[in-house]
Amino acid sequence: MTKLINTPNLPQNDVAYCLIGEKYADEIRELNQLEIECLTLKGNPLLEDEINSHSDILAFNFGNGQVLLNEGTIGEDELKKLGIKPVYYQNKISSPYPNDIPLNAAFTGRHIICNSNYCAEEIRVFAQKNNIEIINTKQGYSKCNLCIVNENAVITEDKGLACLLKKYQYDVLLITSGDIYLSDAHYGFLGGASCKISQDKMYFSGDLSSHKDYKAITNFLKLHNVQPVYNESRKLNDFGGIIQLIEKT
Repeated sequence: MTKLINTPNLPQNDVAYCLIGEKYADEIRELNQLEIECLTLKGNPLLEDEINSHSDILAFNFGNGQVLLNEGTIGEDELKKLGIKPVYYQNKISSPYPNDIPLNAAFTGRHIICNSNYCAEEIRVFAQKNNIEIINTKQGYSKCNLCIVNENAVITEDKGLACLLKKYQYDVLLITSGDIYLSDAHYGFLGGASCKISQDKMYFSGDLSSHKDYKAITNFLKLHNVQPVYNESRKLNDFGGIIQLIEKT
């Protein structure tokens, strides 16, 4: 039995279905081995190649099957047969920044964290209707930069985000930048290299133990009763994470 995930990014049970960028074959294979079905998002040719099929750039999950998507990334019928109600963002998502960040917002359950000057109007309207406070940050890649451990705890490389979220009573682990592959030109972020796959498990794409702050990260996860799941045979990789859609019951 399965059900729609209520709180985006924070499944309460094992994830059963997710959205992920189409070109991340290693991640898709590993998630399939964890019994997670992957619906793939087509790359957006208007974006830089290194992020053009990142789910945190192409989609935002409101919860309960309502998903805002970059138009052309996935067919409507494929989602509707799972009970997902897609809404397609009508404006263009494209490089360079900030034209690539309208959907890059981090939903922690009690807040939506984003650069509200550039986030999609649909996200602002949703927050207002549901009495969810938006935390405005200068960091446009908010979702990329936040590994959401639970509704009260996050990991980030961004000092500004760390300082801001502590004011909102989040338990924040600030880690060192680097050690995460994005492309030959740029390093990635832990938020984009990770995703919750159940209430007590966090999937990491690649060898988490290669990160210089490995001990601090695993200790922080342990503090919050979360176990890391990762493959030591390949380097830690920012793949844009997943959009968790459906969980087992």
